[in-house]
Order: sequence, then structure tokens, then C-alpha cells
Amino acid sequence: MEPGGNLAYRDVAPDPYLDRIRERVFERSRLYFAPRKLSLFRQRLETRLAQLGLADYRSYLSHLEETPAEYASLLDLMTINETFFFRNPDQFRHLRQVVLPELEMARGREMMRSWGEKDSGAGAGTMKLRILCAGCSTGEEPYTVAMTLLETLRYPKAWDIEIVAGDISKSCLKVAREGFYETERLQNIPPHLIGKYFTATAGGAVAGEELRGLVRFIPLNLNQVMGGELPPELETGWGGFDVVFCRNVMIYFSPSCQQLLVETLSRLLAPGGHLFTGDAEPLHLFSHDLAAVPDASCLVYRKLENL
Repeated sequence: MEPGGNLAYRDVAPDPYLDRIRERVFERSRLYFAPRKLSLFRQRLETRLAQLGLADYRSYLSHLEETPAEYASLLDLMTINETFFFRNPDQFRHLRQVVLPELEMARGREMMRSWGEKDSGAGAGTMKLRILCAGCSTGEEPYTVAMTLLETLRYPKAWDIEIVAGDISKSCLKVAREGFYETERLQNIPPHLIGKYFTATAGGAVAGEELRGLVRFIPLNLNQVMGGELPPELETGWGGFDVVFCRNVMIYFSPSCQQLLVETLSRLLAPGGHLFTGDAEPLHLFSHDLAAVPDASCLVYRKLENL
């Protein structure tokens, strides 16, 4: 989820209504357009003005205040969603080679211990695996996670797997749920995985039921989550994630919000859980209870277990 774009825009004098619209975006989403990014903000807003046939920012601000549903369109417009399958392959290699084998071993030990305990429910819930993809864009990331799980876990059908994937953009979620990707967007997927997990169609392919059955797409406004609200489609089962992907999202928040986001992501992780961040999102400047994973060839952090 990345603010900005490359559309041409007309030069305009400083406008107080533009700043007020920018404040509204920040209030709703915590997306932070610093002065150096103001031209990007103008680009996107100019596009929306043209779509609505409005003459200036003042008119749009009035429209925004009179039509609350317009906020969804505005936030959609202010995010550009550059993503692709198997983005940052080192992270998926670490997930495949380190994180999942460790989880299999730990959960296997828990299961064996439960067999010797009376009234234990035979380890009910032990083999549950929960992953969050925050800022999932058009779905490439969670479907990549799903393929990695299915290809790596020795007995994937023995697991109760749930990948919760959320984004603030309704248009992106629509694409993700439909699961159709043009041929050029499939190029980073190994051909044998395309044949195994996708159904070919005109101009591309559609994610198959095996992938789609593992992923639950939900509207997710991280601003609301940081404020302690539950996502509207998740009244229960929020938190306790074994793995969280939140990549190339944090850099578009203000520094104070970045700290709050780190604290929030840590809170959502189960003890010992892993957080994958973007290449430009190291956490060394923030206070948290996460430890950088040593010897990893990518940015990945683990929540301390004994707190």
C-alpha cells in the first residue's frame, strides 16, 4: 500500500483546502504526505476532481463532508499498490526453510505431550496456523504465502490454516477476492506452481480453490487497528498470529504512527511469532519486544516468548 503515483498535474498555488483534505486523509488512515510528497497528493486529487466534475479543492472538501462514502474513494485514490508474487524471495525462503519447520517441530511436540494428558482434548487447536497479511493489496502476497505453506508443510491437510489478508482499498480487495491475474503478473511464479494452483483463462489465470480456501480477505484500516478497534469482519479471532507480513506499509506513516504500528503488530503476534517487514523498514529506531532474527538474509523479527 503506497501513496503516490506518476500522473501529470497542473501547478497550483498553496491552497488551505488542499491542506484540510490532506488532514482528513491522515485522520482516517494515518497516511502521511509530507511536504515533499505534496505533489503526489495533488496528482491523485486532481484525478478525482476531474472524475466528479468539480472545479477546485474547496468544492471537493464540501463534497467530502456532505458524502461520507466518498472517503472510501479518496483513500483508494491515495494508495498505489505495487506488489507481485514472491516479492522479496529471501523472506519466503526464510519462511520455508526456518519458520515453518520450527513450527512443525514445536506443534508436533505439543501434540505428543497432549496425548499423555487427561482431558486435554487430544491437542485440540494445537495444529492451528494463523498468518496476517496487513496491506495485502491485490492479493499476490497472501496467495504466495498460501503456496509456500502448501509446498512446505509435510502434512498441510493436518493443519487448520487461516491467512487473514486485509487492505484499506476496496478496489484492491475486489481484485484479490476474484483472484484473476494477467499473464505478465504471473511471471515470478514457478511454472509448475501456476499449473498446480491456478486455472488458466483468457489473458491470464485464476487462483484455484485450494489457495482461495486458505485466505480470508477483509477491509483493514490500520489506523483503526492502532486505535484498538477490531476489523469489522473479525469480531473474534483477532490476534495470536504465528506470522505477520506488513511490508512497505510502515514507511508511509508519520514517525509517531510508525512507533504505534510497531507496537500494534507486536501485540497481534503470538509469543515466538515472526514479523516480516519491508526492505526499507528496519525496526532499530523503535521501542518494541521484538528481536531481529540473527543470520537471516532478510528483515524478519521474532516476538520474545518470556514476557
